[in-house]
Amino acid sequence: MHFIFKKVVFMNLRSLETLVRISELGSFAKVAENYNMTISTVSMQMKALEEELQVSLFDRAYRPPKLTPMGRVIAVEAIGVLKASKKLYEKCRPERGLAGEFHIGFVLTSSIRLLPSFLEKTARKAPNAQFRVETGLSDELASKVASGQLDAAIVTGGNLPQAIAEYPLQEEEMLYCLPKRARNWAIEKAMAEMPFIHFLPQTGIGRLIEQYLKQQSLKPANVITLDSVEAVCECVRKGVGFSILPGPDVLRNKKVENKDAEIITRSLLKKPFMRSLVLAYLKNGVLSEKIEIVADMLKLEDLSEK
Repeated sequence: MHFIFKKVVFMNLRSLETLVRISELGSFAKVAENYNMTISTVSMQMKALEEELQVSLFDRAYRPPKLTPMGRVIAVEAIGVLKASKKLYEKCRPERGLAGEFHIGFVLTSSIRLLPSFLEKTARKAPNAQFRVETGLSDELASKVASGQLDAAIVTGGNLPQAIAEYPLQEEEMLYCLPKRARNWAIEKAMAEMPFIHFLPQTGIGRLIEQYLKQQSLKPANVITLDSVEAVCECVRKGVGFSILPGPDVLRNKKVENKDAEIITRSLLKKPFMRSLVLAYLKNGVLSEKIEIVADMLKLEDLSEK
């Protein structure tokens, strides 16, 4: 009797994940720094993966080494392999809880309020799950969810890619933020006499602000563009100008600094103008059937008081 043995190759998923991280960050050194690894460990993983696949993933004539065309192809394919492995792992865990590793994004304007509480809750409620987190702007995070680089992300709702579903987390009122010298000014006077500090127009919040200004036919005489809620609030506090921001972010900055009287808040309209904060995820992704569990760990009792 003759037996024929065929070699079976088992992919090292950790090495594939490292390859994807290198393709995203651009160098071995950045991956080592961001993920608590040594450069030699990253290099050894990539050499082992090249031997396993019998292809050159990197052109080492460059410093830092650059992905070869085949390396770029495999890095893209690896994203699908890693997602499939997560989904398979989930199917092997019949309990309702979360298990495995998940990559979650937080829009910058809400990360300070939501991220610490989320990490604290996951440690207690999801001990079999690990979460990698990153922050960014709504559009960037939504694109990463659509491409599979993120399993879910907290973003400003609306205008998201078709492949993405939205789980509502919070409705936040958009408020005028005025310096104390403009406490009793009409908005038209503020628009004419001081700079309007505009949070990045190309972001989810920025588009909401543009929509509101257009609807009300308001045209600021002078505009300053900033990408930080904290910087905007500090400029308002110093009397540099006025702005529009989500209410919870303004209230948090007022309370942290204990200078309530130096930032005056005012509703935009008699009917509140709202920003929707949502949890974006792929409709058929690894979290699609358990999105409520993640959402539950993101909710605060009262965001306006945090």
